[in-house]
Amino acid sequence: MKIQEIHLWAPLCLVFYIGAIHGQTAPYPTNADQFNPSGHIVNCGHLFDGPSYYIKQLENKSLDNMFSLTKEQKREIGKANYEQVLKKYKLMDDFRHKESVLQTFANIKNTAHSPTKFKLHVIASTDINAFTMIGGHIYLTSGLLDYIDSMDELAFILGHEIGHHEKLHLERKIKKIMATSSFFGKTGVEDFTKIAVDLNNKFSAPFDQINEYESDEYGFEIAKNAGYDVNRFADFFKKLEKSENKSILTKLNSTHPFSSDRIRCLENYIAN
Repeated sequence: MKIQEIHLWAPLCLVFYIGAIHGQTAPYPTNADQFNPSGHIVNCGHLFDGPSYYIKQLENKSLDNMFSLTKEQKREIGKANYEQVLKKYKLMDDFRHKESVLQTFANIKNTAHSPTKFKLHVIASTDINAFTMIGGHIYLTSGLLDYIDSMDELAFILGHEIGHHEKLHLERKIKKIMATSSFFGKTGVEDFTKIAVDLNNKFSAPFDQINEYESDEYGFEIAKNAGYDVNRFADFFKKLEKSENKSILTKLNSTHPFSSDRIRCLENYIAN
């Protein structure tokens, strides 16, 4: 969630152009759902989210045409990520509402029906944060577990994090890092450990707000299908909204949408 923004628009435009050219011969992934997320995002989000949505689709297709990652490569990146987390944070064996948290995670994981074996880790930190790494590693902070008020709220958050993995957001972020780094001669395609170390600190542009909307929609459906109360899913954002700065500059420089826009989208999903 807490990500440093580095905006390198010129080289990224070059990445998209080369990817589009390469796409004349390279096949697209067969899972069409990855390229056709719900149009609800355009209808319920911020005014700027409509154009960003279509730009994001171009970016996705370009990156998918340029690189492919093997299962072994993704496992190696996930392992390196995990080792970096262990160096930076303390993982907790005992945490607040442990039994309920683990049961909620099991319910959401089983409802997702993913071939990925997701693993839940709780970090000892007062930060209110959750993030996912490729390979199925999901991290929650103890601060987040103190912040939430119900397992319904947590179910949506866990579904959202699984959504980042299932919607290929993590894989595409790796490809973007590999593509742009290669142009600058900083790293080769096979240097997965180096990529893993800084995976969450690079190239998180405002267009990545679309990823958050997609994961919200995915998390909504998964948590709803698992039997959790849809009317509690937005509780997390309602609390965050109270301290947000809703200026246009904030919107353009943030990796996450405004909470009010995300709440409106969740209400739209409930209504429809």
